[in-house]
Amino acid sequence: MQEDINGHKEICSAISEGCEQAFARLYNLHFDRLAAPVFYLLKNKEETEEVLQDVFFSIWNRRFEIHNIINIEAYLTVMARNAALNKVKSNIRRKALESNFILDNEVLYDDSAVAEDESLYDELVNEAIAQLPPQQQRAFILSRFGRKKYLEIAAEMEISRETVKKYLQLASASIKAYLVERKDSIISVILSFFIF
Repeated sequence: MQEDINGHKEICSAISEGCEQAFARLYNLHFDRLAAPVFYLLKNKEETEEVLQDVFFSIWNRRFEIHNIINIEAYLTVMARNAALNKVKSNIRRKALESNFILDNEVLYDDSAVAEDESLYDELVNEAIAQLPPQQQRAFILSRFGRKKYLEIAAEMEISRETVKKYLQLASASIKAYLVERKDSIISVILSFFIF
């Protein structure tokens, strides 16, 4: 374990100096490990690769800060999970638009403070969802972002309707607790909208 940590420190040190070979090594070491949970959420090979390439591209762009990361494995895992969740939400929004499920007259916010609050809220929600157990996480995403009913989720996940209901109750309670712990003005305003 200590050898792995030291190996990663050496790789990160080389990356911070602009070594492309070290970056390629980091990519090769972690791509497959990160691909499995991302694919689990996206169910699409091309989108999985796209998300992970964006994650590693972000790492390379911020390579001069990489020495500040204590645990690169955990850092990459969180980045990949959040990127995948954002992609899931983006896909669902796009499909809703294509299917005319969203009202033509959207409310557009010109206030940059509102946009910033929404961004903070999305980030906190992503963190909360990322901490859920995999089955709860999948059920929650299918319900909240996919707008699927209990029976549809049960069929897709091959579990009972009651299990879906239990997963959603547990997930909602966990997310609510996570947000309440980190509440600020935006959380207090939006919390009732997001939670069941």
